[in-house]
Amino acid sequence: MNNTLKFLIELQEIDRQLFEIDEKKGSLPQQVEKLETQAASVKSELETIRLTLDENQKELVSIKGSLMDAEVKVKKYQDQLYLVTTNREYDALTNEIETVKSEMSENEGRQLFLESEIAKLDETISTSEEQSTAFVEQLDANRDELKEKSDLTDANQEELEAQRVELIKNVGQRYLRKYDRILKARKRAVVPIKRGSCTGCHKQLNPQTIYEIQQMDAFIECENCGRILVVLPGDDD
Repeated sequence: MNNTLKFLIELQEIDRQLFEIDEKKGSLPQQVEKLETQAASVKSELETIRLTLDENQKELVSIKGSLMDAEVKVKKYQDQLYLVTTNREYDALTNEIETVKSEMSENEGRQLFLESEIAKLDETISTSEEQSTAFVEQLDANRDELKEKSDLTDANQEELEAQRVELIKNVGQRYLRKYDRILKARKRAVVPIKRGSCTGCHKQLNPQTIYEIQQMDAFIECENCGRILVVLPGDDD
C-alpha cells in the first residue's frame, strides 16, 4: 500500500472523529459567544442609561432648588414694590421680577422635560434589566450544557488533535493541501469504493479505475466529486 494513502486513511478517520465531537457540541459554542456579546451590549447600554438618569436626576434637583429660590426672590421683590418711593425704583423692581419669572418659566419647562425623560429612562432600565436577566439565564444554561458536553469530549479531542499533528508530518505538503481542500468542501476527503462506486457521490466507476484503486499504490480521485478513492482493509471491493 502506498504510504501516503495509508496515512491519509488514518488522517480521515481522525478527522471523522473530530467532526463527530464538533457535531455533539453543535452550535452551542457560537450560541454562547453570541449571548455573551448580547449580554455585554445590554450591560454597557444599562450603564450608559443609568449614568444619563443620574445626571438628569441631579439636574432636576438643582432646578427645583433654583425654582424655590426664585419664588422667594419674586416674593421679596413684590414686597419691596410697596416700599419704593420713585418710579425709577418701581420700574427697576418690576424688571427684576420679570427677569426672574422668565428664568422660572424656562426652568419649569426644563423640569417637565426632565421628569418625562426620567420616567422614560426608568422604563427603559426596567425593560433592559429583564432582557439582561433573560440573556444571563440562557447564557448560564448554555454554558452548563456546553461544559457537560465538553467534559465528555475534550480529553478525547486533545488526544486526537495531538495524533493529527504527528500524522500530518508523514504526508507531503502537496497531498496534504489537496486533502484539506477536499475535506473543507466535502467533509470527507478519503472514501472507499463499494460495489464499483464512489461512496462519496455514488458515481459508478469503470473496471480499469476500480482495478487501479484496488492496487492502492496510486493517488486516484473521483472524476465526479474529486474525493480520494481507496479500498479499506478487509473490504472485498
